[in-house]
Amino acid sequence: MQTRRFTRTALVLVGAVGLATSLAACGSQVATAEVGDCANYSDLQGELTTIPTVGCTEEHDAQFIHQFELEANDYPGEGEVAALAEEGCVASFEGYVGSVWEESELQMTFISPNENTWGSANDREVLCVAYLDGTTTTASFEGSGR
Repeated sequence: MQTRRFTRTALVLVGAVGLATSLAACGSQVATAEVGDCANYSDLQGELTTIPTVGCTEEHDAQFIHQFELEANDYPGEGEVAALAEEGCVASFEGYVGSVWEESELQMTFISPNENTWGSANDREVLCVAYLDGTTTTASFEGSGR
């Protein structure tokens, strides 16, 4: 299993963690989604000002499974944000999906703040995204045990 990291600004390769996607902060608002929203993984890449979602009964391959806020006052750095985001997402996975992440067929990524959105938009939100690699579904991942 691998995790991929998405951030809210410029497209960056994040070492071993994976591909980063940008979500633009518009003024003091940051693109976000709700836990339970479904999406297509391919739509979460590139420069986004909104997060495109689809109904969970429509073909999709990704779902937002957890949201939490990082608590540091000062930006802790890219590596620490990634570590905290991954830890929080992995810890919440079983409670939403119904299986432990390490044994799941689902992959996981997260959208997290970066230094720019941290300062300009007071962004502390991490969005955890579970996704299928190479296939789609018309059902929610919630309680699926996938």
